[in-house]
Amino acid sequence: MKPALVALLGSVVAATAGCGGMTVAAPPPAHPSPPTKHVPCPDGHQRLVGPDALRRFHAVTAVYCTDGQRVYPGQGQWRVLIRKVAVGSVAGLQRYYEQPDERDRPKNGNCFDNLIGLAIPAFVDAQGRWVTPVRWPEDGCGHPLGFPFGHAPPKVRWRVVRVRRVKQLITAPAVAADCPMRWGNTVAWAGPPRDSRTGEPLFTRTPRRVRVCVFRTPADNFAVGTFVRGFRLDASRTKRLLGALTGAGPRRGCPKQRTFAVIAAGPGVGAQVELGGCWRVERPDRLAGTANRAVARSILGGG
Repeated sequence: MKPALVALLGSVVAATAGCGGMTVAAPPPAHPSPPTKHVPCPDGHQRLVGPDALRRFHAVTAVYCTDGQRVYPGQGQWRVLIRKVAVGSVAGLQRYYEQPDERDRPKNGNCFDNLIGLAIPAFVDAQGRWVTPVRWPEDGCGHPLGFPFGHAPPKVRWRVVRVRRVKQLITAPAVAADCPMRWGNTVAWAGPPRDSRTGEPLFTRTPRRVRVCVFRTPADNFAVGTFVRGFRLDASRTKRLLGALTGAGPRRGCPKQRTFAVIAAGPGVGAQVELGGCWRVERPDRLAGTANRAVARSILGGG
């Protein structure tokens, strides 16, 4: 990929990120821009124009919208629609989309199956009229073109003008506990181990503190649980709990339980324990054990 295209992706696509992305702050434009509230988010249903029609259009700003994620204090994590308006380098951005396709490239080269895409904005002129490019200019592989050699890509500056909540992804209690909303109930199928590891530490490196996320499945499907509650344990209760999760493998025929807890020791490192029945434990090494019911119940609660 051309360095110029990489830079363009940085200025156009990276700006579309949600809570993890960055939007370059920009001062107000030297000349007032036309109102853009009436310009719809580009979604393919607006008036689409090709490079020739775009060259005859004199844009002074641009609008585009992108999906993102944001956390609101006390209200959880949401999928949001972020609306942005360009306040700088609009002419350079328009010139990029005015380029014709170059279907003879790459010459004597191979095409790669990497998926590359650009955000397509709606360009707005001084009278508030808008047009949307039908697509980005493409090379012979169907990938976005870079800028011609010797032409630097525009450093487009975008201003966020609206963030609209679309759907709650994670509830406030789950966000506070750093727990997901759903988790697979794999401990429901944990069986007796091939070799006994009774009394051995649950984790290769014993954590000082752990995070607990409790989930419950529907009555008719034990496969996936939904978040119920979550909390963190201090060092003393962590040590007590981990010591209680090292019992021998469970007997055969243990009934599946709807409620289970995930004991998270770190990124990608965890164990599961049923809150009821045989109190089976699925260890990080995928072997099955059991918990000391009295201790586990006192710390994790019951089903």
